[in-house]
Amino acid sequence: MKFIRRKDLDTQTRLNIITEGLSSKGTYGSMTRLALQNNISRTFLYQLMGAALICLTKMLNLESRNTPSHFIPIESFIVLLRLEGKCSISSISEILTALNYPSNSTGMISQLLSKYGKILPETLSSSGEHQVVYLCDEIFALGCPILITIEPKSTAILKIELAPNRSAKSWQNHYEQLKLNQFIAKALVSDRGKGITGGYESVYPQLPWYSDHFHEFRGLFKLFHKFEKQAYAAIDYEHDRLCKFDNACSESNLEKRLEQYEQAAQVCSELIDLHQQFEESLSMLIPSLYFFNNEGQPNYRQTVKDDILTIMGWLEELQNMQINEQTITIRKHIDNIINCYQQVEDIYQNLSIKLDSQPLNYLCLAWQHQHLANQTTGKSKHYHQDELHFWLNCAEPLLDNKAEVTIKQVFDSLDEMVRSSSLIEMVNSLIRPYLNSCKGQITQETLNLVMFFHNHRPYKTGKRKGEAPIEILTQTKLDKHWTESLFDELALTNT
Repeated sequence: MKFIRRKDLDTQTRLNIITEGLSSKGTYGSMTRLALQNNISRTFLYQLMGAALICLTKMLNLESRNTPSHFIPIESFIVLLRLEGKCSISSISEILTALNYPSNSTGMISQLLSKYGKILPETLSSSGEHQVVYLCDEIFALGCPILITIEPKSTAILKIELAPNRSAKSWQNHYEQLKLNQFIAKALVSDRGKGITGGYESVYPQLPWYSDHFHEFRGLFKLFHKFEKQAYAAIDYEHDRLCKFDNACSESNLEKRLEQYEQAAQVCSELIDLHQQFEESLSMLIPSLYFFNNEGQPNYRQTVKDDILTIMGWLEELQNMQINEQTITIRKHIDNIINCYQQVEDIYQNLSIKLDSQPLNYLCLAWQHQHLANQTTGKSKHYHQDELHFWLNCAEPLLDNKAEVTIKQVFDSLDEMVRSSSLIEMVNSLIRPYLNSCKGQITQETLNLVMFFHNHRPYKTGKRKGEAPIEILTQTKLDKHWTESLFDELALTNT
């Protein structure tokens, strides 16, 4: 049989064929008779009937148009996808469409999230006064500064603000709002941003500012990695010159290649010596910045200052211009660098009233190794964990029957000490995916949602595992999932 396109089979004719075929389905010979009658193949007839059945199933299956009963409410699902899943609004729309949610337009999703963000505050509120250390930083979205302050012990975001600029006036308003919301500063830890420090000085002129150690010494460690690369490159070049010399044949070429090799060997030796001496000095710098020495006694401000200045003197003996630029800057800022060690003196003195010096020193060493274990990986992490257990075992026999309670109290007190902005850099890294998902076009409403999510979502790993920042800050256990807390907060604010 020759197959041809049947232009005479219009829509109504095809519907008539489908209706007759479905009504006579199951009768022997009916499909063959119908195909011959309309001069079509049985394959085409079955295709028409199959397509019709699929369309009818979709049209008549009303349950598929409703949200399945086991799905969570669409509002909670959108918030989960945006905050927990870090999905863009267009991606959320695609997911809702694929899961057959009835409302899935990007406009609806955007308006819903914006509505929730407007209800939530940009500054955390407290019924009672909290004396906290401000840990402040600035991140940028398409050139617009985002001012952020966290409490270091809990890592709770106290305030997050999309500001017109990062001037001292903007930061002053930032700090004053925190003050109005019962979060009073004990000190500030930040980099040397003029806006951050200038605004703080306007609001709290008598309180200390702790210069961030990461930013203060970052230049030296950048130079260390630079010198290391130069040394390895010089070793490769020396080896290359040696190979050239070995391959030379004529006497004149041998002399030329030998001279090149000797020059390369001399440069290589100088760079290796510089790198090794620089590394030895830096290896002594890090332990000198610890809060406690090897005996568990506090590193006092003057001791740390003397150690840093001594190491800077050793570095200056290397007579390298790039190193000298960094040491001059550190000497200039030395008093700001050592300010944070006043915390050690005060906290240690308060603890020494309740505990004898020996068990207290053991616990200080245990805390320090726990702190270092959280910052390292691999063999270093295992080493610090072993040291932590060793010093705890040394301290426990010297404590009373409430050893566990005493250890917790000491560790909680020592956790109050802050000297670096690494915690806020961690929080910044949590915010960054939301900036990326909206291509930097962030709004204050989105930042408010991110702040609530971060404060109420328990940590999955680390020393704060199982606890949400707001729980640590307020010492109040949350009994709900963060999405339930969010909608409770929205309902409470609306009323």
